[in-house]
This record gives sequence, structure tokens and C-alpha cells, in this order.
Amino acid sequence: MKNPVEIFVETLDTAEQKPYVELMRKQFAGVSFLYVKLQAPSSQQDFENFLHKEAERFITGTSWFYEFEYIRSSQAGLIYRFRFRVPEEKSFCCGNECPNCILKQR
Repeated sequence: MKNPVEIFVETLDTAEQKPYVELMRKQFAGVSFLYVKLQAPSSQQDFENFLHKEAERFITGTSWFYEFEYIRSSQAGLIYRFRFRVPEEKSFCCGNECPNCILKQR
């Protein structure tokens, strides 16, 4: 099964107006990092705006949310930590009659 960030990066590569030349995802200790080489007139702010817009489009219709954080610049370009998250609340009934059961909240 593919990591959602991996699928997201694949969708970014199909975008028409990309502010980057190269985008690569690397995973260390279960955390996804994006390595970005910007296209000539594009700035870091242009890339972050693009990332916000595309991430919002990717999670539309889900309960997910996303987080990204600029880490540093290197010879490889800009480096960001990026992840998708789901709300930290119960979203299903496990059948154990929990006091915070989703069925009791309705």
C-alpha cells in the first residue's frame, strides 16, 4: 500500500503550473521529507502557496488535514517535512461498549 504523501507527490507532478523543477520524497524513520529544486523565477513563498493549494485540493471530501514545515536549504534545494493526519477522535464502533463510543454521541 502506498503512503498518502507518495500519492500526493505523484499528483503534484501532474500539475500544469509547477514552481519547481524537481520534487522528491524521502522517508526517514517513518517521516516524509520533500526535497524541492525551484524553477528559475519561483520563490520559496511561491512553492509554499502551491503546496497549500494542492494539499487542500487533495484532502477535499476527507477528514484529513496536512502539516508541512520548512526544515532547511541544502545543495539539493529546499527541504520540508510533510504529512497528512486524521483527527484524533474515534470514528468507528469497535464493539467493546467504550464510554466514548461514536454510537453514543449521535
